[in-house]
Parts: sequence; C-alpha cells; structure tokens
Amino acid sequence: MPKHADSEKSDNGGQTAGKALRESLGALNRSLAEGIQTADRLQRDASRLVEESARLAAELVEQRREMGRLRDRLHRAEGRRAAREEELRRAHETAEHANRAKTRFLTSASHDLRQPIQAAALYAHILRGAVGSNPAAREAMDLLQASIDSLSGMLSGMLDLARLEAGAVDVSVSEFRPDALMRRLAQEFRDTARAEGASLHVHPSGVPVRTDARLLERILAHLLSNAIRHGGGGRQGTKGGGRVLLGCRRRPGSLEFQVWDDGRGIPPGARAAIFEEFHQLDNPERSAAKGFGLGLPLVARMARLLGLTLDLRSEVGRGTVFTVTVPRAAPVLQPVLAPVLAPGPDPDRRLTAAARAMAAAATSAAATAASAASPADRMRGRRVLLVEDDERVRHAMTMLLKRWGVQVTAVGSVEELAARLPRLRSRPHVVLADHRLPGGQTGRKVAEMVRHHWDVPIVIITGDTAPERLREARSIGCRLLHKPVEPADLAATLGDVMEQ
Repeated sequence: MPKHADSEKSDNGGQTAGKALRESLGALNRSLAEGIQTADRLQRDASRLVEESARLAAELVEQRREMGRLRDRLHRAEGRRAAREEELRRAHETAEHANRAKTRFLTSASHDLRQPIQAAALYAHILRGAVGSNPAAREAMDLLQASIDSLSGMLSGMLDLARLEAGAVDVSVSEFRPDALMRRLAQEFRDTARAEGASLHVHPSGVPVRTDARLLERILAHLLSNAIRHGGGGRQGTKGGGRVLLGCRRRPGSLEFQVWDDGRGIPPGARAAIFEEFHQLDNPERSAAKGFGLGLPLVARMARLLGLTLDLRSEVGRGTVFTVTVPRAAPVLQPVLAPVLAPGPDPDRRLTAAARAMAAAATSAAATAASAASPADRMRGRRVLLVEDDERVRHAMTMLLKRWGVQVTAVGSVEELAARLPRLRSRPHVVLADHRLPGGQTGRKVAEMVRHHWDVPIVIITGDTAPERLREARSIGCRLLHKPVEPADLAATLGDVMEQ
C-alpha cells in the first residue's frame, strides 16, 4: 500500500478518537454541572431544613414554656377551687347551724311566748267565774278576753310565718278524701260567719287528693276566715246578708278548692299587696277584730311549700274567689264483682234489724244523758297530777282545776316528780304534763316515770306546733294539747280521758 494512504487512515482514526473524547468530556461536564446544581439544591434544602428545625425547636421551647405557665395557672386554679370548696363547705355548715339555731329559737319562742298567754287565759277564765252578774265587770272581762285572744292569734300567725320562712315546717303528703276536712271547717266557721252577718255554705267533695292534709286544712281555714271577715259582710254600702261558699271543681288530674264571697272585691292594683305581711285593705284603724294581715301571706307560703297553685279572681263590687289546685290521688282499680241477687224478705232478718235499731237508740239515749253533764261535773272529786315548770301557769292551772272540784298534786320538774311519786297515797286519774321541762327533760320522761307506777292516761301540753310533737305523743299513747289551751278544751279532754 502506498505511504500516503496509511497517513490518511491515521488522521481519520485520530479525528474519531478526538470526537469521542470531546463527547465524553461534554457529557462529563454536563453531569458535573447537573451534580453541582443538585448539590446547590440539596444545600438550599438543607439550609431550609436547618431553619425549619431551628423554628420548630424555638416553638417547642415556647410550647414548653406555655405548658409550664398553664401548669402554674392550673395549680393556682386547683388551689382556688379547693379554697372555694372549703369556703362553700364552711358556708353550708354555717347555714345548717343557722337553720338549727332558727329552729331552736322558734321552738323556744313558741314555748316561752305562749306561757304568759296561757297563764293570762286561765286567770281570765277564773276571773270570769268570780265577777258574777256585774255588767261593768263582765264587760271588762270580755275586753280582757278579746285582748288575750288577739295577742294569741297574732303570736300564732307570726310564729307560723317564721317557721315557714325558716323551712322548719314538715310536709307529710298522703292520699285522702277531703270531705271530712271540709265538714270540720264548716262546723268551725259557721258561728263566726253568723256573727259577721254572713251565711256559710260548704259543699264537701269525696274526690281523693294527694297533698298534706293538715296544711291544706290550714290553707282553707285562712281563706274562709279572710272571706268571712272581709268579704262575707255583703257588698259595700250594705249591712250583712253576705254569702261565703267553700266548694270544689273537678279538673283533669286535679281538684280545685274554691272559696267564694260576694263582698266588695279587691281592686286590681291591690291584688299582689294582699299577700304581704300585715297588709290589709279595709282596716285603716288596725282593728284586731279584723285580723292582722297574716292569713293570706301564710296561705301563699304554705301553697308554695306544697307545690300547689293559688289563684285569685275578683271583681270590685261583686266579690272574690280564691282557688287552690290540688293533685288528685292515683286512681285505684276496683275488681268487677258479679251482681248478687237480693234475697227475699226474711222475718228473722227484719226482727234482728229492728232489735239493732232499738239497741242503737237506747245507746244513743244513754250517751246523750251522759253528755248532758258538763266536763267539770264529770271531773269533780277526781285526782290530777300536774307537771308544769312555769310557776304562773302552774298556779293558774291549779286554781282552775280546783274550781272544777279536782284534787291537784302539782310539781315543777322531773326531779320534784321523782321525789313526790313514792309518797302519793292515791293513784291519779290523769297526768297533765308540760312538754318542755327544766334540764332538757320532756313530757315523754314524765310518762315513763308515772307509768312505772300506774297505767294512767297522760295529757301533754306544749307550745311547740311542730308535727313531730303530735307523732311523739301518739307513739307513747298520750293526748296532746297546744298552748294556749282554752279551759273548755282542757275540761273536755280531761273528762274524755278520765272516762276512758
């Protein structure tokens, strides 16, 4: 081959190798540039991550600080809550202590304030029997008795109001038929209505209701007294001829007790004020004969205590109606019985019925003859053991009983009773004991001591009107009278227990 041909081949080979080398270098440069770009991007990402980490670390530090502050606030709040709970506990204990103190005060006030009234009432009764037929003396006695009655009524109303305000009135809900209650009210207020020139009409209902029977009777008694005094005397400008009605209306699930009068009515602007203490519309002279303005406030509070609805409707010149809505008792399903065919006439059955009727008539006549004698006559020559710590009441009670021909043994304390009991020569026919006695002793202790010697009837007298007093007396088989006791009620009770 010629020499120049080899030279051309060598040049072509070199060119090809150089081209490949340049392409490799270009690719390397491009890869290096891309690597540098990637490294820059990674460096920027790393910088951002470092910055983000620093920010998160700062936030974490701040959050930890905030959590510390929250823990501090929580600890302070827990301390305040504990202090508040302790404060509430002490306030609750203080309130309970105050309630117990109020209850003790009301019990003491009820007893201590009634004691002089009881003594005055007994002395007034004794004086009435001693004045004879002297008109001036009898008028003075009537005024004295009216003053004692007014004082007793005002005291009872104020004490009842205070007991309601203090929450010291027990509620005993039961199911009962109100007809007997309404008949008692009719008998109690008929003479009062007649004296006020009003006619009283009571329509008893036998629909069973569910509430406190004792408090319901007191509510209706106050409403009747208010209607007779302020509404039963006729409309304005008339004298007498008024009408007072106590009746019931059936409603779904309830029974409405309504007290109506046809008096002068109550102006709209005064209908809220009449439920305020001592507020009266038609008694500017504050005459005690018209009450003291405590009846309707007592009604409102007792109704609220029992959860009963009290409504008032009135029209000036036409009259007023008070409505107390009481829940009905749950219905009792009665079994359906098959009809029983009445047997034909039986001569022996008719004879037996006639004999029973004759026996009943004879018993009734005997009872009438026995009741013709006054309680004082039935007590004459009997023996009474009197336990009363108040010297004035004890002296007045002793004088009264002796005027009735009763032999009285009087002591002033349980300790004195313990000393006298073994020396008594004769068994007493009845024991008359005050409930509250010195040294924290009560009529229960008197009953236990006396019955250790004899089984005799015991009558406990108390100024405490709380329902537990009545339950306690019944539980130990004793009769209970509330101060101030009317001499007639005392005589009737003593005569009753002595006969039994």
